[in-house]
Amino acid sequence: MPYPVQGVIEGHGEPVTVYPYDSIEKAWSLMTEREFSQLPVIDEAKRPIGLITHASILSAMMNFGVHIEDLKVTDATEHVAKNQLFSPDDDLSELLDTLRDTNAVLIVDSEGKLTGIVTSYDSNEYFRRRGKDIILVQDIETTLRDLALTPFLDPTGAVDQQKLEKAIKAISVSRRELLGRYGKALRSYLEKLPGSPEVDQKLMQESFVQLDKDETPKSLDDLTLWEYTELLLDKSRWECYRSAFAPLKPEALRKLLSGIQKTRNVLAHFKREITSAERQQLEFCSQWLSAHPIQFAVAWPVPQPATTRPDAQAPALREAKAEYSVSQPGEHPLTLQPEVVSPQDTRYAPFAIWLQGQPLDVDTVTQPFSDIEKILGVTLPPSARQHRSWWANDSVGHVQSQQWLEAGWRVSYLNLSEQHVTFTRIQERQKAYIDFFSALDLALGRVPGFPLKATSSDGHNWHWIAALPRRGPQQLYISATFARGSRFRIELYIDLNDEVKNKAIFDQLVAQARAIESTLEAELGWERLPDRRASRIAWYRSGAITDGEKTLSEIRTWAVDAAVRFYNALAEPVELALSTVQAPN
Repeated sequence: MPYPVQGVIEGHGEPVTVYPYDSIEKAWSLMTEREFSQLPVIDEAKRPIGLITHASILSAMMNFGVHIEDLKVTDATEHVAKNQLFSPDDDLSELLDTLRDTNAVLIVDSEGKLTGIVTSYDSNEYFRRRGKDIILVQDIETTLRDLALTPFLDPTGAVDQQKLEKAIKAISVSRRELLGRYGKALRSYLEKLPGSPEVDQKLMQESFVQLDKDETPKSLDDLTLWEYTELLLDKSRWECYRSAFAPLKPEALRKLLSGIQKTRNVLAHFKREITSAERQQLEFCSQWLSAHPIQFAVAWPVPQPATTRPDAQAPALREAKAEYSVSQPGEHPLTLQPEVVSPQDTRYAPFAIWLQGQPLDVDTVTQPFSDIEKILGVTLPPSARQHRSWWANDSVGHVQSQQWLEAGWRVSYLNLSEQHVTFTRIQERQKAYIDFFSALDLALGRVPGFPLKATSSDGHNWHWIAALPRRGPQQLYISATFARGSRFRIELYIDLNDEVKNKAIFDQLVAQARAIESTLEAELGWERLPDRRASRIAWYRSGAITDGEKTLSEIRTWAVDAAVRFYNALAEPVELALSTVQAPN
């Protein structure tokens, strides 16, 4: 949608200019005083002639070999090309295209008179300010969403979904419009009957329920700011907020939020530049909501109880680097944390790895921001301490939330004032892992001769499917794993509880990499993992547990074929490497 240039120069006032006959000293003083890097040069009719800049002044002094007091503005004026002249109603995108190649453009009216100047700094400042405004709106909207959810939480912190859906349906704009049209049609019908009976409002409402009973209500995340406000300020639910907001009345809060809604619409639709009063109202509302905390769970997405086990508290930097661990050779591995941070990962990957390594009986963990920073090895950005929206469980727009969501966790409670956040394990993710790996076991069990390792999936993102060697005590395991980065793999994890032996086995196998890959007709990942005790050989393909059922079915089909071929290709080389490494000296 086109946005006029006028929006960038609104409120800037008359541009500071100089005339050709002015002294260079005057121009230099104006630029220094105002911290400008250039000034428009105009004629007596206020039409632009060109620009004078610091660079053009120095160039004139050097070329003429004179001092600054010996020059006039006309001696250092740079020509302005036609594509540097814009009208206030021109499209802003065209202006930005020109600013890529020049430091400034001039704005002229229909008579060619100068009305403004836009520099690269102006455009950056404009979008910085607009971005800050949008973040404030997001903070307000996110907080309202969480507040609106509060009355629908049961004592355990779980959401009464049926009650919430009923409330959302009641305030839905589409439902109200439909009810209005239904009532109007019903009255029109009754007026045509003998005696023109009156509409009974209660009976009309009851009959209307039959009309829209099958309509699927919006989810909480899909509501508008207006609908969050209606959900929040419903009389039957106001008691939930009285202690936090008293003595403020619902009408006063509605007035404030109505103004926020109008400003939000202006920003979202690029209608115009918002006023300073509107911006001040955004800042006030965001600060006021932050200053009136209420103990509510976060509504991104449906929260779980925010109870924290004492043993789940951080220091945990060492836990983020946990290994597969096996008590004794041949025993089933008890814990698994296979992921490592690669150069391609974001800076938030270490925390995702730490979350992924939490024991399955830990459902929630509460972390101070400072402990998260210890795990990350870097400080959180200022926005993490200032804006609730930074912590939103956004699987598309936020790099940081993509990490914890992919690890199977979500933010369920946030306290910005005390600077800590609670993460809750996504229970449906565990069920999805169990369902997937159970079906994989069933398929592998039908493959003649495949030595399926009979274990029950317990909700991890990994699952053991076979072990080596083929005879004798089983020491190394082959697993199917959903890795970070939307990747699925069949892998051999080499860990005998002895780093020297692990690396020696890996080195013997990697020496045969070409022959093994030729047998499989595929490239493998040969991961020595120098900062770990163990090493890994893996066969990757794309795929995530959050994919649709059709894709998951394709992943299972691939996994069955890959697991059988992988096992057969590695069995003999692994057994030879094991016998060599474990042979008595």
